[in-house]
Amino acid sequence: MEEKAVKFLHLDLKGIVPGIDRFRKYLQYFASLGYSGIVLECDCRIPWKCWEGAGEILFTKEEISSLAEYAESLNMEIVPLIQCMGHMEWVLKEEKYSHLRENGYYNDLCPSHPETVEKLKEWIDETFALFPRAKRLHLGGDEAWHLGSCPVCQAKITSDPLHRGKMGLFTDHISLLANYAKEKYSLQVMLWDDMFCKEENKLLLDEELKKLPADTIFVHWKYQTDAEESLAETAACNRIVWGASALRCSWQNHFVHALNFVHERFANISCWEKTGLPILHTTWGRPNNLWNPYGPWEALIPEFIAGGKGVKEVEKHPWKDFLVLMDEAVKACDYKKLENCLAEGEKLSCSDEWEEEGKAFFLLGLRYEILRLETKGHLELLRIRAVLEKYGRGDPAGCEKDYASCREKVRLKIEKWEKDLEEFWKRNSLSDFEEYRDLRRAEFFIAELFERKTDDKE
Repeated sequence: MEEKAVKFLHLDLKGIVPGIDRFRKYLQYFASLGYSGIVLECDCRIPWKCWEGAGEILFTKEEISSLAEYAESLNMEIVPLIQCMGHMEWVLKEEKYSHLRENGYYNDLCPSHPETVEKLKEWIDETFALFPRAKRLHLGGDEAWHLGSCPVCQAKITSDPLHRGKMGLFTDHISLLANYAKEKYSLQVMLWDDMFCKEENKLLLDEELKKLPADTIFVHWKYQTDAEESLAETAACNRIVWGASALRCSWQNHFVHALNFVHERFANISCWEKTGLPILHTTWGRPNNLWNPYGPWEALIPEFIAGGKGVKEVEKHPWKDFLVLMDEAVKACDYKKLENCLAEGEKLSCSDEWEEEGKAFFLLGLRYEILRLETKGHLELLRIRAVLEKYGRGDPAGCEKDYASCREKVRLKIEKWEKDLEEFWKRNSLSDFEEYRDLRRAEFFIAELFERKTDDKE
């Protein structure tokens, strides 16, 4: 297989994910769309022995091994991804691992702590035992925001005879682990490239990069439409380069909206398609372990199609006009546009079960957006009335009856929405229902609504 034909799909399991049987069906679906491999970021979801006591466990190791074998039977390569410095919140938030934090931050492992490298070697060993047929290993390496900030790291930087700055710490650490994986298990290492290519790291010498295995893959993630503009920096590292799109990443007010903006993702995928590079299409589940879940994979059916079959496939899809309307309505937060879009969504035709469930989630998402505006409007009216009453304005007795009636209608709509959401979750065997529901409740101002209902009874 030529690398230029490669389309890998990254699955981030720290967000909302399906149960094991549904997961297997998804792997069938991904294979049918043309994905040649899966980069699997198990993260906090399995019981790692090396990080005992950390995580939010969903799968056994045996289940993950069975998924890998099944994907391979579908002719998809499985590449495990583990982090080696940044994005370690799920471990470092635990008190028993607090001594490994870089300067007390939850995000980053301290590369200078004597336990860090040994722990990560144990993790590589445990990962290879879980994926014994793996040919590659992704070691992460992105967004180590607090690199070199602790006193021990700062002392190392100051005493470095080569004056390499904090990136000397980074390349020493990364190359040690990359060479360990290469020499012990013959694994081709993949790395996110952002720490190597940042403006402040331009002083990196070729000699530093030569510490990495010659076949290391630098994955250049760029989630907007200017991917080609920054590729020159990565190419200068003289390593194999892959591109990385985002089928889902954080978007404007992602903690508020249930639906991401589809056409921003299509534009990003299209940009990467033009490069002719191997592409890793990332599917993030949360911004990080300390933030909100984005939503289920069912919300991404158009993006999965675009990543696997190409953007031109969705440009001629029967849903193309609806997807434009949905993006516009959600961005505008316009009640009338949302209602019109909901009506159009109900008419969508579906060609398979994936589109059926994708449609179901779009309708739930649009109903949520409408309810969010309705409850926000009621709360604002309540606050305005309180001010008017303070100054002897309005007709409290007359208004309350109308207000209570409207509030009750909204409350009943919310209860119906939550019931439908729960049925959707159960039907698709999804994780983290309570967390997702409660986050949506926060936007419904549901506590205020139910408080007022209680007051009425009194």
